[in-house]
Formats: sequence, structure tokens, C-alpha cells
Amino acid sequence: MHVSTYLIIAAFAALVLFRLYRRGRKLIGEQAYAEKTMRRRLVVLAVVLVLLLFDDWNLAHAALAHAGSALLLAAAYLVVGIAGGAVLGIWAVRLTHLRWHDGALKLRGHVYIGPAILALYVLRLIYRFWLMRHLGLMNAAAYDPAHAMVMQREMAEYVLNPVSSLLRGLVFAYYFTYYPLLMRRARAMQSAAPLAAAAQP
Repeated sequence: MHVSTYLIIAAFAALVLFRLYRRGRKLIGEQAYAEKTMRRRLVVLAVVLVLLLFDDWNLAHAALAHAGSALLLAAAYLVVGIAGGAVLGIWAVRLTHLRWHDGALKLRGHVYIGPAILALYVLRLIYRFWLMRHLGLMNAAAYDPAHAMVMQREMAEYVLNPVSSLLRGLVFAYYFTYYPLLMRRARAMQSAAPLAAAAQP
């Protein structure tokens, strides 16, 4: 690869690591409850999921001879991942501590569940970059138009394979379960707070 390509990859990796560091730091320890932030994250996740599924659909039909069977298999593992992510999301909400402190609602998430979900996503992202590098998609000099269909087929098989589909369902279902249930629990505490204050002598 050219030096400029290495620099682009290094800059992107540094940006991703920085974002993951900030995100990971928020997953550990007590933090202020911010419902607006959670709502924004849910909207972003929903948009990303729709785009990913749309891209998978187009990639499968463009690159695979048996696109229908590949999509059905991917959908089956996606459902398994969704079930697992929902269970983890419910469990994480039960293990999340919410409390009032100085008139503000604070939360402390579970130490392991959130970071573990994030780690799975990062590992999947790293493997995808490795695969792109292996196929020559990140190296313009090595890209051969004659093998473009082969590369496209391998990428389609990657995004639709059982592990990728299961992890995608797990990650998205976890957050789509965790955030709404956590917001519901926090609203219940916020509604009860004025009643509790009024009952005090």
C-alpha cells in the first residue's frame, strides 16, 4: 500500500479508538441520566440498521447466485442474535443502579455487559477491515477489475454469514431493549420523586 493509504487507515483507527475510549469510559462508573442522549442514540442506531440491512440485501442479490437462501439463513441467525440481545438488555437494565443525588438522577451501568457488547462490535469491525485488506479493497494498486465480482461475492458471504448476522442482531437488539426499558424505569422514578418529597414531614 502507498504511504498515504497507511496514513488514512492510521487516522481512521485513531479516531475509532478515541471514540471507543470515550464511549467505554461512560459505560463504567456513575454518570448523569440523559434521556435526550439515549433517544438520539436510538434514532442513529435505527438509521444505521436500516442502511446496513438495505446494503446487505443489494449486495446479496448482486453477488450471490442463491441470494434468497443466503438471506434466509442470515435472517435466521439475525433472529437468534435479536433474542440474545433482548435478554442481555433486560438483564442489564435490572443490574443498572439508578439513584437521586443532589437533585439529579444518576445511573451506574453494569461493569461487564455494556463493555462486552462493545468489544464484540469492535472485534467484528477489526475483522471486516482485515477482510477488506485481504481482498485488496483498501489497496487501489492491487484492485483488479477482473476479480471485482469475486471480491464482491466474498464480502457478501462475510456480511451474511451466521457469525456476522448473529452479532449484528445481538448488538442492535441489546441497545434497542436496554435504552427504552431504562428510560421507562427512570421515568417511574422521576414520577415518584415529587410524591416522595411531598410525603416527607
